[in-house]
Amino acid sequence: GAAYLIYLAVAIAMSGATKPEESRGRGPMSFWGAVLFQWVNAKGWVMVLSTITAYAAIASFPANVALQVAISFVMAVGSTITWTLFGTALRPLLSSEGAVRAFNILMAVLLLASLYPVFTDA
Repeated sequence: GAAYLIYLAVAIAMSGATKPEESRGRGPMSFWGAVLFQWVNAKGWVMVLSTITAYAAIASFPANVALQVAISFVMAVGSTITWTLFGTALRPLLSSEGAVRAFNILMAVLLLASLYPVFTDA
């Protein structure tokens, strides 16, 4: 999981603004396309496997897993809403190539910083 996040941080840092002619006429992903995409979402699988591995054996198994699923669902909905609101608010600020480049580098650095506990708690 950490290796994938490092790869993702490098890809984000190196990416620039997308140009309208590069979109190839594709619109945003449909609702069902996004639902199906979650089955191949590596970050989601790492989160689920880590959570179950770390906390499932603490209490009675079925009840604890159901609680973890419920908490994960609430957190996912909250994260999605926050992600959408921030994306909508930041869109006008990221109108220049330089602003997008600086934003991408900042996001890559923050992603790498989020791995600090992974490497210090081992």
